[in-house]
Amino acid sequence: MRLSLKTKIICAAIALILCAAAYQILQIRKSARMTLANSRARLMKQTGVPFEKKPLAPHLSPNIRILQNTDETRDFVRFNNSYFAATGGGLVQQSEDGKILRHFTVLDGLPESDLTELAVWNKKLYIASRSKNLITFDGEKFENYVWTDRRAQSVTAFAEADGKLLIGTFGGGLLAFDGVNFAEIKAEKTRISAINYLLKDGAKLFVGTFDNGLWIYESDVWTHFTTAEGLPSNRVVGIVSNDENLYVATDFGLAIFQGKTFHALAVLPSLSSLVRHENKLFLTKDNGEIFTFETNLKEFSGSKNSVNLQKARLISAAEKLWFLSNQGIAEIKEEKIKTFSQTKNESLTDNFVSALTFDVNENLWIGTFRGGIDVFSRDGKKLKHLESEILREINFLQAGGAGVFAATASGLQIFKNDFSTENLTKKDGLPSASINHFTNDFIATAKGLAFRENGVIRVLSTVQNLPNNSVYTTAQIGGKLYAGTLGGLAEIENGRVVRTFKDANSNLKTNWVTSLIYAGERLFIGTYGGGIFELMPSGEIRSFESETGKFVVNPNAMFSDGTRLYAGTLAGVKVLDLRTQNWQTVKRILPAETVLSITGDDENIYFGTTNGIAELKKDYFTKGESE
Repeated sequence: MRLSLKTKIICAAIALILCAAAYQILQIRKSARMTLANSRARLMKQTGVPFEKKPLAPHLSPNIRILQNTDETRDFVRFNNSYFAATGGGLVQQSEDGKILRHFTVLDGLPESDLTELAVWNKKLYIASRSKNLITFDGEKFENYVWTDRRAQSVTAFAEADGKLLIGTFGGGLLAFDGVNFAEIKAEKTRISAINYLLKDGAKLFVGTFDNGLWIYESDVWTHFTTAEGLPSNRVVGIVSNDENLYVATDFGLAIFQGKTFHALAVLPSLSSLVRHENKLFLTKDNGEIFTFETNLKEFSGSKNSVNLQKARLISAAEKLWFLSNQGIAEIKEEKIKTFSQTKNESLTDNFVSALTFDVNENLWIGTFRGGIDVFSRDGKKLKHLESEILREINFLQAGGAGVFAATASGLQIFKNDFSTENLTKKDGLPSASINHFTNDFIATAKGLAFRENGVIRVLSTVQNLPNNSVYTTAQIGGKLYAGTLGGLAEIENGRVVRTFKDANSNLKTNWVTSLIYAGERLFIGTYGGGIFELMPSGEIRSFESETGKFVVNPNAMFSDGTRLYAGTLAGVKVLDLRTQNWQTVKRILPAETVLSITGDDENIYFGTTNGIAELKKDYFTKGESE
């Protein structure tokens, strides 16, 4: 069939129009792709999180030793044919039968010892920390990711979603890591703060928070549930989702999602975790009571109700059910709980070391804020653990002729050589049972300075010209006593305040005096926020701010070995060489930066921190090893 010329022209015109339309469609598609790419780029720029990646080198030195308790276990995973536990005292590697293979501390490169969560992703172990952001471990070395545009406070949860690692933080939002970059995920335009728990189940993402209930993300839509929608509490501690039901555990009980709201299934105050194992729900309270739930709540026959058990948590790892607490790791199997790993009795009872001293027999006394007192021999053997209802919050320890004296929140306790005790408290005439410090017969309390005179306890307060009734520290030089208070420094002679030093009448720019030490015939004054000052023989006060800057000296956290002055701060130890007058800071090799107590013997200096003790031989300072 032959086409006419007219038909040919029409066909050619149509073909040309179709080509033009196809070209236009291609251009539109190209433009759309470019617009989408630009939108994604803009979105990434808006949500991208800047960070620094830092290699972490070990600190190899025979002059440093770390003493820590690793029982308090926060998380537990299997990685590289071993088990790893995140604890309050570092990272612990364990064998199949629970034998400790290695204890990783700051000396191995960890930026801190207070670890919170673990995740295995992309052939690495991801470690969450209390204050140092995100840590990775490939089996040999550690690296640290630090987010530079936000204060994350703590990393609190992990989950894997769509090929990325989701990271929950307390103050820095919900972050996603693709192995190269970080981005923040927001609920529409809202930062999700105080994240407690993360779960990815199919197309749904569940985000439980500490104080703001539950967020659920599905099909690009965020929904938010709180007590107003039936949750027993706004603090979410566990989530289980399956095809049929959504269960949410809060610190006040268990709820199920039905319709558009939650309905309570069980009221359980202090509930701390929820996990599904072998098609059964397991729950535990903070004190270790375990329950199961199928159609109703039942107490688990193997509940571990140990004395002083706290911070209990259930997790599923390596297809097994584990019970974690401040007393180590146990496996739950066939209605029984079997201890998997627990530190030997020779470790510290508690890592929060608030007071240190040596007794006349050279035994090291270690006071803690929550766990009483440990007594260790010189060769590292634990001789005694002392704890009672009134022996808590140890603020200061000092050896004397009658034994060892402990300033506590429940009075002044005296321990004799046979560990029998006497207690001096309000009923004996003290103005307060809360004792902060003492020097000989002078006792610093929360309501004045108490001292014995002719067998009777007298009290100096603001009525007798004390700068403030809250007395934190004392130091005696000859016939003079100096008392550091919340409102300044007092000089006392013969039971009378003869002079006061404060910002209004002296160069003491910070009135809150937290620590005093007489070293090298010089009186050094530690303050809360102003750093260290010195009271000169002339009566003038000298500031070291130009050399050290301002900082917090923790209460009674100053010590001198005659050669150096050591001051515990919130960011390491300030060290003054009394011969050269040079200052330095020691921080990286400490188990925690917050140093609460310091003591020493002929060979070593001991720094008590919020995460254990660092024992440093004095050669550390003399051989140029220090930071």
